[in-house]
Amino acid sequence: MLLFLFFFALWLLLNGRMTGDVIGFGLVIAAGVTVFAVKICGWSEERSLRIVKLSGQLCAYLACLFVEIIKANLAVIKVILAPKAQGVNPRIFRFHSGLKRPFANTILANSITITPGTYTIGVDGDTLTVHGLNAEFTDGAPDSVLNRRLVRLEETLQKHTRGERRK
Repeated sequence: MLLFLFFFALWLLLNGRMTGDVIGFGLVIAAGVTVFAVKICGWSEERSLRIVKLSGQLCAYLACLFVEIIKANLAVIKVILAPKAQGVNPRIFRFHSGLKRPFANTILANSITITPGTYTIGVDGDTLTVHGLNAEFTDGAPDSVLNRRLVRLEETLQKHTRGERRK
């Protein structure tokens, strides 16, 4: 039911007008997509509820990522404007993320890569290899707010998955 409501609300939002035809057609389309998701893709109500429960943590992660990107932009601007004062000393750094799922490590690797001044050059299990413009850009990687939030998100997901399997 939650998935159906999501698809119907999305239909109405993207359509932009509320007429009888739009509402009727939206109900049919939302029902069809919901049936497809449940029967063919194996979607369940538990998955929908789990995503709703995790959405706050996901939004917090994205907000932290945005803040980290802004901070890294400012640090790179400092290096560009005063390279002698800041000193450019590129380095390669390896660290263990502590994340168990490959998908979580991929999210962290991509988050590091889109943050200016750093680039993930390799992922091997939970070991990430990162190139940084300066030591300042890579020093806090293992204890970064992004890594901590992903570990917390993974633990929450694990807890919900275990609870789902017991039922």
